[in-house]
Amino acid sequence: MSIEDTIRQAVKEAIEPLERRFDELQVHNDPYPRRLTVKEAAEILRVSETRVREMANHAEGFPHTREEGRKTRIFISRDKLYQWMENNADLIS
Repeated sequence: MSIEDTIRQAVKEAIEPLERRFDELQVHNDPYPRRLTVKEAAEILRVSETRVREMANHAEGFPHTREEGRKTRIFISRDKLYQWMENNADLIS
C-alpha cells in the first residue's frame, strides 16, 4: 500500500464517524438529513435517480460531493440543494 493510500484510508476512517453524526442532524423539522443520498435528492426534486446523477455530472453548480472507493458515491447538501432549486428550476425536469 502506498503512502497516499495509507493517508486516504486514515482520513476516511477519521471522517466516517463525523459523517454519520452529520447525517443524523436535522434542522427546521425537515424530514431529510443535511447530507442527502442520490435517492433522497431525487425524491425532493421529483426526478429519477438517473437524472440526479446526470445533474451531478453535467449541471454547473449542482451542490454535490463524491466519495471515491470501490464504487463512487454522490452526496448532496440538502440546504445547498434547496438554494440551487430556487435558481435552476428550468433544469429540474
